[in-house]
Amino acid sequence: MSAPIRVLIADDHQIVAQALSDVLSHDPELEVVGVAYDGESAVREAVRLQPDVVLMDILMPGRDGVSATRAIREARPATKVVILTSSEQSRAVIDAIEAGASGYVTKDRALADVKEAVRAAHQGEILASRAQLQRILADLRERRRRSAPPTPTVRLTEREREVLQELAAGNDNATIAEKLVISPHTLRTHFQNIMHKFNAHSKLEVVTLALRQGLIELPRE
Repeated sequence: MSAPIRVLIADDHQIVAQALSDVLSHDPELEVVGVAYDGESAVREAVRLQPDVVLMDILMPGRDGVSATRAIREARPATKVVILTSSEQSRAVIDAIEAGASGYVTKDRALADVKEAVRAAHQGEILASRAQLQRILADLRERRRRSAPPTPTVRLTEREREVLQELAAGNDNATIAEKLVISPHTLRTHFQNIMHKFNAHSKLEVVTLALRQGLIELPRE
């Protein structure tokens, strides 16, 4: 039996943090290793406890969730961060994605979706529906347009570019493999190579980096 996924919860509302902890603690495949009630504590505990996944409230006193996410990802690149937000339209959500978050869960759905979100983040999957992903990428593209022209730092093969383009369209692994007429094993190999080239740890991180560098384009609706 594999070791449980280690989770750190960071939320300044103790009732919310306790409710999330209770939900996760009832799953033998998940382990809550700590709770933090502000951004500074979240960073400190993430470094000390080395969790696999951090559930991060985006609005906290002192250091906010965006700054804490960036600090954790710099100190512990393998640790995934899932943002907890009251509004998916918040600009801070996009800031958190750029800071390295694997995605987000809205607080009205947190208790229902948290276990699935933790597992998906741990596996490096994208925590967003097709529509949510398109909104995230559209915002990131607009930010790119307002900044200096991107300078690609990664060289992709044509097949790797196709894989990323399909991922940016919100397609799952089975759909991508079918559209590109490749086996699931070959697709996994492509993902591993792409992750290595970008030094990334999640599919959303790879897509955002590729979009930022102008290596892929946002699919037309």
